Amino acid sequence: MKKISLFVTLFIAPALLLCAQTTAPKTSKPPLKKAAAKPAVKKAAPVPAAKPEPAAVSAPAADPLAESLEKIKSTDREERRKAADYIGQSRNPKGAPALMAALSDDAPRVRQSAADALGMLTWREASPKLSDMLINDGDAGVRQQAAISLSYIMDQAAGPALVKALKDTAPSVRYAALHTLAVMKYSAAEGEMIGLLSSGDSNMRRGAISALGQLQSKKAAGPLAAAMKDSDQYVRLEAVKALGSIGDTSSAGELIKLLAPGENAQLRVEAAYSLAKMDMNDGLPVAYEYAKSADLSVRSQALNVLALAGDARTLQFIEELYTAEQDPAGKGMLDFTRQRLMLRIKTLQKK
Repeated sequence: MKKISLFVTLFIAPALLLCAQTTAPKTSKPPLKKAAAKPAVKKAAPVPAAKPEPAAVSAPAADPLAESLEKIKSTDREERRKAADYIGQSRNPKGAPALMAALSDDAPRVRQSAADALGMLTWREASPKLSDMLINDGDAGVRQQAAISLSYIMDQAAGPALVKALKDTAPSVRYAALHTLAVMKYSAAEGEMIGLLSSGDSNMRRGAISALGQLQSKKAAGPLAAAMKDSDQYVRLEAVKALGSIGDTSSAGELIKLLAPGENAQLRVEAAYSLAKMDMNDGLPVAYEYAKSADLSVRSQALNVLALAGDARTLQFIEELYTAEQDPAGKGMLDFTRQRLMLRIKTLQKK
Protein backbone atom coordinates (compact mmCIF):
# COMPACT_ATOMS: atom_id res chain seq x y z
CA MET A 1 0.00 0.00 0.00
CA LYS A 2 2.89 2.29 0.81
CA LYS A 3 4.22 1.50 -2.67
CA ILE A 4 0.92 2.34 -4.24
CA SER A 5 0.74 5.60 -2.34
CA LEU A 6 4.22 6.53 -3.38
CA PHE A 7 3.32 5.71 -7.03
CA VAL A 8 0.34 7.95 -6.86
CA THR A 9 2.34 10.68 -5.26
CA LEU A 10 5.14 10.49 -7.76
CA PHE A 11 3.15 10.02 -10.96
CA ILE A 12 -0.48 10.89 -10.45
CA ALA A 13 -0.03 14.15 -8.48
CA PRO A 14 2.10 15.87 -11.09
CA ALA A 15 -0.38 14.83 -13.76
CA LEU A 16 -3.21 16.22 -11.78
CA LEU A 17 -1.30 19.37 -11.21
CA LEU A 18 -0.67 19.67 -14.94
CA CYS A 19 -4.33 19.14 -15.67
CA ALA A 20 -5.24 21.79 -13.19
CA GLN A 21 -2.95 24.23 -14.90
CA THR A 22 -4.40 23.41 -18.32
CA THR A 23 -7.96 23.75 -17.26
CA ALA A 24 -7.55 26.83 -15.11
CA PRO A 25 -8.28 30.09 -16.85
CA LYS A 26 -5.18 31.64 -18.12
CA THR A 27 -4.24 34.84 -16.41
CA SER A 28 -2.71 36.69 -19.27
CA LYS A 29 -1.26 40.12 -19.05
CA PRO A 30 -3.76 42.86 -19.59
CA PRO A 31 -3.76 43.98 -23.21
CA LEU A 32 -1.71 47.04 -23.88
CA LYS A 33 -3.86 50.01 -24.38
CA LYS A 34 -3.34 51.55 -27.68
CA ALA A 35 -2.02 55.04 -27.35
CA ALA A 36 -4.78 57.44 -27.98
CA ALA A 37 -4.43 58.87 -31.42
CA LYS A 38 -3.26 62.43 -31.31
CA PRO A 39 -5.91 64.68 -32.62
CA ALA A 40 -5.00 65.86 -36.10
CA VAL A 41 -3.69 69.36 -36.03
CA LYS A 42 -6.15 71.35 -37.93
CA LYS A 43 -4.61 73.83 -40.25
CA ALA A 44 -5.69 77.27 -39.38
CA ALA A 45 -8.15 78.50 -41.85
CA PRO A 46 -6.66 81.29 -43.92
CA VAL A 47 -7.59 84.63 -42.50
CA PRO A 48 -9.44 86.45 -45.20
CA ALA A 49 -7.64 89.58 -46.31
CA ALA A 50 -9.02 92.63 -44.69
CA LYS A 51 -11.25 94.44 -47.03
CA PRO A 52 -9.90 97.87 -47.73
CA GLU A 53 -11.96 100.48 -46.12
CA PRO A 54 -13.75 102.56 -48.64
CA ALA A 55 -11.66 105.60 -49.41
CA ALA A 56 -12.92 108.68 -47.78
CA VAL A 57 -14.45 110.98 -50.27
CA SER A 58 -12.00 113.88 -50.30
CA ALA A 59 -13.30 117.34 -50.54
CA PRO A 60 -12.65 118.97 -53.88
CA ALA A 61 -9.30 120.76 -53.96
CA ALA A 62 -9.58 124.40 -53.19
CA ASP A 63 -9.08 126.73 -56.12
CA PRO A 64 -6.49 129.34 -55.03
CA LEU A 65 -7.62 131.77 -57.70
CA ALA A 66 -11.24 131.50 -56.59
CA GLU A 67 -10.14 132.04 -52.99
CA SER A 68 -8.17 135.12 -53.99
CA LEU A 69 -11.11 136.48 -55.93
CA GLU A 70 -13.14 136.23 -52.73
CA LYS A 71 -10.41 137.65 -50.51
CA ILE A 72 -9.92 140.67 -52.74
CA LYS A 73 -13.39 141.73 -51.54
CA SER A 74 -12.44 141.28 -47.87
CA THR A 75 -12.91 144.03 -45.32
CA ASP A 76 -9.26 143.48 -44.31
CA ARG A 77 -7.07 145.68 -46.53
CA GLU A 78 -3.99 143.50 -46.00
CA GLU A 79 -5.92 140.45 -47.15
CA ARG A 80 -7.09 142.35 -50.23
CA ARG A 81 -3.50 143.35 -51.00
CA LYS A 82 -2.25 139.76 -50.70
CA ALA A 83 -5.09 138.55 -52.92
CA ALA A 84 -4.14 141.07 -55.61
CA ASP A 85 -0.52 139.95 -55.38
CA TYR A 86 -1.50 136.30 -55.79
CA ILE A 87 -3.67 137.00 -58.82
CA GLY A 88 -0.79 138.77 -60.49
CA GLN A 89 1.66 135.98 -59.69
CA SER A 90 -0.77 133.38 -61.03
CA ARG A 91 -0.69 135.11 -64.45
CA ASN A 92 -4.31 134.07 -64.83
CA PRO A 93 -6.28 136.60 -66.92
CA LYS A 94 -9.50 135.47 -65.24
CA GLY A 95 -8.48 137.62 -62.32
CA ALA A 96 -8.16 140.81 -64.37
CA PRO A 97 -11.72 142.13 -63.80
CA ALA A 98 -11.30 141.89 -60.02
CA LEU A 99 -7.95 143.67 -60.28
CA MET A 100 -9.51 146.43 -62.37
CA ALA A 101 -12.05 146.97 -59.60
CA ALA A 102 -9.26 146.99 -57.01
CA LEU A 103 -7.62 149.95 -58.79
CA SER A 104 -10.29 152.05 -57.09
CA ASP A 105 -9.68 150.58 -53.63
CA ASP A 106 -9.47 153.11 -50.81
CA ALA A 107 -6.16 151.61 -49.57
CA PRO A 108 -3.07 152.81 -51.53
CA ARG A 109 -1.21 149.53 -51.03
CA VAL A 110 -4.11 147.58 -52.51
CA ARG A 111 -4.22 149.90 -55.53
CA GLN A 112 -0.47 149.55 -55.91
CA SER A 113 -0.64 145.74 -55.82
CA ALA A 114 -3.54 145.71 -58.27
CA ALA A 115 -1.61 147.95 -60.68
CA ASP A 116 1.43 145.71 -60.35
CA ALA A 117 -0.66 142.58 -61.00
CA LEU A 118 -2.28 144.07 -64.10
CA GLY A 119 1.18 144.90 -65.41
CA MET A 120 2.28 141.30 -64.90
CA LEU A 121 -0.81 140.16 -66.76
CA THR A 122 0.01 142.71 -69.51
CA TRP A 123 -3.68 143.58 -69.37
CA ARG A 124 -3.99 146.18 -72.12
CA GLU A 125 -7.48 147.20 -71.06
CA ALA A 126 -5.92 148.59 -67.88
CA SER A 127 -3.83 151.16 -69.77
CA PRO A 128 -6.36 154.06 -69.65
CA LYS A 129 -7.00 153.59 -65.93
CA LEU A 130 -3.28 153.26 -65.15
CA SER A 131 -2.56 156.39 -67.19
CA ASP A 132 -5.17 158.28 -65.18
CA MET A 133 -3.73 157.00 -61.90
CA LEU A 134 -0.24 158.03 -63.01
CA ILE A 135 -1.40 161.63 -63.18
CA ASN A 136 -4.11 161.86 -60.53
CA ASP A 137 -3.55 159.31 -57.77
CA GLY A 138 -2.65 160.95 -54.46
CA ASP A 139 -0.08 158.33 -53.50
CA ALA A 140 3.43 158.49 -55.05
CA GLY A 141 3.93 154.74 -54.70
CA VAL A 142 0.76 154.08 -56.69
CA ARG A 143 1.80 156.59 -59.38
CA GLN A 144 5.23 155.01 -59.65
CA GLN A 145 3.73 151.52 -59.96
CA ALA A 146 1.33 152.74 -62.64
CA ALA A 147 4.31 153.98 -64.70
CA ILE A 148 6.15 150.67 -64.23
CA SER A 149 3.12 148.58 -65.18
CA LEU A 150 2.67 150.63 -68.35
CA SER A 151 6.17 149.53 -69.39
CA TYR A 152 4.87 145.93 -69.52
CA ILE A 153 1.67 146.80 -71.35
CA MET A 154 3.55 148.87 -73.96
CA ASP A 155 0.56 150.94 -75.05
CA GLN A 156 1.68 153.98 -77.06
CA ALA A 157 -1.57 155.68 -76.08
CA ALA A 158 -0.14 156.02 -72.57
CA GLY A 159 2.68 158.21 -73.91
CA PRO A 160 1.14 161.64 -73.14
CA ALA A 161 0.47 160.68 -69.51
CA LEU A 162 4.02 159.41 -69.16
CA VAL A 163 5.45 162.62 -70.61
CA LYS A 164 3.36 164.64 -68.15
CA ALA A 165 4.68 162.45 -65.33
CA LEU A 166 8.23 163.60 -66.14
CA LYS A 167 7.33 166.67 -64.06
CA ASP A 168 5.88 164.75 -61.12
CA THR A 169 6.83 166.06 -57.68
CA ALA A 170 8.23 162.62 -56.69
CA PRO A 171 11.62 161.67 -58.20
CA SER A 172 10.70 157.98 -58.16
CA VAL A 173 7.69 158.67 -60.39
CA ARG A 174 9.79 160.75 -62.80
CA TYR A 175 12.42 158.03 -63.10
CA ALA A 176 9.79 155.33 -63.70
CA ALA A 177 8.01 157.41 -66.35
CA LEU A 178 11.28 158.15 -68.16
CA HIS A 179 12.25 154.48 -68.11
CA THR A 180 8.89 153.44 -69.55
CA LEU A 181 9.11 156.05 -72.32
CA ALA A 182 12.54 154.68 -73.23
CA VAL A 183 11.35 151.05 -73.23
CA MET A 184 8.36 152.01 -75.38
CA LYS A 185 10.68 154.05 -77.65
CA TYR A 186 8.15 156.84 -77.53
CA SER A 187 9.77 159.18 -80.04
CA ALA A 188 7.25 161.96 -79.36
CA ALA A 189 9.02 162.52 -76.04
CA GLU A 190 12.39 163.22 -77.71
CA GLY A 191 12.20 166.98 -77.03
CA GLU A 192 11.30 166.52 -73.36
CA MET A 193 14.17 164.04 -72.94
CA ILE A 194 16.69 166.45 -74.45
CA GLY A 195 15.39 169.11 -72.09
CA LEU A 196 16.19 166.83 -69.14
CA LEU A 197 19.90 166.89 -70.05
CA SER A 198 20.09 170.21 -68.21
CA SER A 199 18.33 168.87 -65.13
CA GLY A 200 19.97 169.52 -61.78
CA ASP A 201 19.34 165.84 -60.91
CA SER A 202 22.24 163.72 -62.22
CA ASN A 203 20.06 160.60 -62.15
CA MET A 204 17.55 162.29 -64.42
CA ARG A 205 20.34 163.35 -66.78
CA ARG A 206 21.63 159.79 -66.93
CA GLY A 207 18.14 158.40 -67.49
CA ALA A 208 17.43 160.91 -70.25
CA ILE A 209 20.74 160.12 -72.00
CA SER A 210 20.03 156.38 -71.83
CA ALA A 211 16.52 156.95 -73.20
CA LEU A 212 17.82 159.07 -76.10
CA GLY A 213 20.32 156.33 -76.91
CA GLN A 214 17.51 153.78 -77.05
CA LEU A 215 15.54 156.11 -79.31
CA GLN A 216 18.71 156.49 -81.46
CA SER A 217 17.91 160.18 -81.52
CA LYS A 218 20.03 161.93 -84.17
CA LYS A 219 18.63 165.21 -82.90
CA ALA A 220 20.28 164.57 -79.54
CA ALA A 221 23.81 163.89 -80.91
CA GLY A 222 25.03 167.43 -80.24
CA PRO A 223 23.67 167.75 -76.70
CA LEU A 224 25.00 164.27 -75.91
CA ALA A 225 28.47 165.22 -77.14
CA ALA A 226 28.32 168.13 -74.72
CA ALA A 227 27.23 165.76 -71.96
CA MET A 228 30.56 163.94 -72.33
CA LYS A 229 32.04 166.85 -70.35
CA ASP A 230 29.49 166.57 -67.52
CA SER A 231 30.80 166.88 -63.96
CA ASP A 232 29.35 163.46 -63.11
CA GLN A 233 31.49 160.62 -64.49
CA TYR A 234 28.50 158.30 -64.80
CA VAL A 235 26.65 160.87 -66.89
CA ARG A 236 29.74 161.12 -69.13
CA LEU A 237 29.91 157.35 -69.44
CA GLU A 238 26.21 157.12 -70.34
CA ALA A 239 26.67 159.82 -72.99
CA VAL A 240 29.53 157.86 -74.60
CA LYS A 241 27.36 154.71 -74.72
CA ALA A 242 24.39 156.60 -76.17
CA LEU A 243 26.48 158.16 -78.93
CA GLY A 244 27.69 154.70 -79.89
CA SER A 245 24.09 153.49 -80.11
CA ILE A 246 23.06 156.50 -82.21
CA GLY A 247 26.07 156.09 -84.51
CA ASP A 248 26.30 159.75 -85.47
CA THR A 249 29.94 160.31 -86.53
CA SER A 250 29.70 164.03 -85.80
CA SER A 251 30.69 163.18 -82.24
CA ALA A 252 33.68 161.00 -83.28
CA GLY A 253 36.20 163.77 -82.59
CA GLU A 254 35.06 164.15 -78.99
CA LEU A 255 35.10 160.38 -78.53
CA ILE A 256 38.68 160.16 -79.82
CA LYS A 257 39.74 162.71 -77.18
CA LEU A 258 38.49 160.33 -74.50
CA LEU A 259 40.98 157.67 -75.63
CA ALA A 260 43.81 159.66 -74.03
CA PRO A 261 45.82 157.79 -71.33
CA GLY A 262 44.83 160.26 -68.61
CA GLU A 263 41.15 159.31 -68.79
CA ASN A 264 39.33 156.71 -66.71
CA ALA A 265 39.85 153.13 -68.00
CA GLN A 266 36.14 152.40 -68.34
CA LEU A 267 35.53 155.68 -70.14
CA ARG A 268 38.43 155.02 -72.54
CA VAL A 269 37.35 151.51 -73.48
CA GLU A 270 33.70 152.62 -73.81
CA ALA A 271 34.78 155.40 -76.19
CA ALA A 272 36.74 152.82 -78.19
CA TYR A 273 33.63 150.64 -78.41
CA SER A 274 31.41 153.52 -79.55
CA LEU A 275 33.93 154.36 -82.27
CA ALA A 276 34.00 150.70 -83.33
CA LYS A 277 30.22 150.85 -83.71
CA MET A 278 30.80 153.73 -86.12
CA ASP A 279 33.19 151.49 -88.14
CA MET A 280 36.19 153.40 -86.82
CA ASN A 281 39.23 151.55 -85.48
CA ASP A 282 40.80 154.49 -83.59
CA GLY A 283 40.16 152.68 -80.33
CA LEU A 284 42.11 149.51 -81.22
CA PRO A 285 45.28 150.51 -79.29
CA VAL A 286 43.16 151.03 -76.15
CA ALA A 287 41.47 147.67 -76.71
CA TYR A 288 44.87 145.94 -77.00
CA GLU A 289 45.90 147.62 -73.76
CA TYR A 290 42.88 146.46 -71.78
CA ALA A 291 42.48 142.97 -73.31
CA LYS A 292 44.44 141.64 -70.31
CA SER A 293 42.78 143.83 -67.68
CA ALA A 294 42.00 142.32 -64.28
CA ASP A 295 38.71 144.26 -64.35
CA LEU A 296 36.36 141.82 -66.03
CA SER A 297 33.94 144.47 -67.35
CA VAL A 298 36.78 146.52 -68.86
CA ARG A 299 38.38 143.41 -70.35
CA SER A 300 35.08 142.22 -71.81
CA GLN A 301 34.44 145.57 -73.48
CA ALA A 302 38.02 145.67 -74.85
CA LEU A 303 37.45 142.25 -76.44
CA ASN A 304 34.21 143.56 -77.95
CA VAL A 305 36.19 146.33 -79.59
CA LEU A 306 38.71 143.83 -80.99
CA ALA A 307 35.92 141.64 -82.38
CA LEU A 308 34.15 144.62 -83.94
CA ALA A 309 37.08 146.60 -85.36
CA GLY A 310 40.01 144.17 -85.52
CA ASP A 311 41.95 142.77 -88.47
CA ALA A 312 44.32 139.86 -89.22
CA ARG A 313 46.92 141.24 -86.82
CA THR A 314 44.24 141.39 -84.12
CA LEU A 315 43.38 137.75 -84.78
CA GLN A 316 47.00 136.74 -84.21
CA PHE A 317 46.99 138.76 -80.97
CA ILE A 318 43.86 136.93 -79.79
CA GLU A 319 45.43 133.56 -80.67
CA GLU A 320 48.47 134.40 -78.54
CA LEU A 321 46.29 135.44 -75.62
CA TYR A 322 44.26 132.25 -75.97
CA THR A 323 47.39 130.04 -75.88
CA ALA A 324 48.71 131.77 -72.77
CA GLU A 325 45.36 131.88 -70.93
CA GLN A 326 45.03 129.37 -68.06
CA ASP A 327 41.59 130.24 -66.77
CA PRO A 328 38.75 128.31 -68.52
CA ALA A 329 36.40 131.31 -68.33
CA GLY A 330 39.07 133.52 -69.85
CA LYS A 331 39.64 131.00 -72.62
CA GLY A 332 35.92 131.00 -73.32
CA MET A 333 35.83 134.79 -73.68
CA LEU A 334 38.84 134.75 -75.99
CA ASP A 335 37.43 131.93 -78.10
CA PHE A 336 34.16 133.80 -78.54
CA THR A 337 36.10 136.92 -79.56
CA ARG A 338 38.15 134.86 -82.01
CA GLN A 339 35.04 133.39 -83.65
CA ARG A 340 33.45 136.82 -84.06
CA LEU A 341 36.64 138.33 -85.46
CA MET A 342 37.12 135.47 -87.93
CA LEU A 343 33.57 136.04 -89.18
CA ARG A 344 34.26 139.76 -89.55
CA ILE A 345 37.48 139.16 -91.54
CA LYS A 346 35.72 136.61 -93.75
CA THR A 347 32.90 139.07 -94.44
CA LEU A 348 35.35 141.84 -95.32
CA GLN A 349 37.20 139.54 -97.71
CA LYS A 350 34.00 138.87 -99.62
CA LYS A 351 33.39 142.57 -100.23
